[in-house]
Amino acid sequence: MYYSVVGNLKKMKQIIFTLTFLIGISLIGSAQSSVDLDETIGFDCGEAGSQSKVVQKVSKLIQKEKFNSIVLLLDSKNNAEKYLAVLVCEKLVALNKLNLTKAQNEKIAEIYKSNEIITVCSGCKYEEKLTLKNLLKKESLMRSLANNWLDDLFETE
Repeated sequence: MYYSVVGNLKKMKQIIFTLTFLIGISLIGSAQSSVDLDETIGFDCGEAGSQSKVVQKVSKLIQKEKFNSIVLLLDSKNNAEKYLAVLVCEKLVALNKLNLTKAQNEKIAEIYKSNEIITVCSGCKYEEKLTLKNLLKKESLMRSLANNWLDDLFETE
């Protein structure tokens, strides 16, 4: 009888371990699926260290010198596009490649105060949700990474 009880305990442990593992996998999967990859800012995301979709999109617009298309992103519903549009517009103004209207400058000022959320990523494990206001601060790590990205893009022109 002792062996029967020990055998049943081993089976119960296996079942509990398997259930715990499966529940953990489903929780991780659902947490990752809540991230909107179309609204994620990242210059070296995932194991491959690739740029997020929005960064790739704006990079192409810069390379094709479609600066007016970037200005239009200031009014995007996509917060990641707004973020990059602000930084690119500021860079273009600094390089004397763009003049902004009063309304566009006001829109940028509004975005600087925004509490809208953006997901940021770096590497394969770091992911965080931050406000536009915090991301646009001069001391923000993501702002530094964005400035490096812009410097690299405009050096190649």
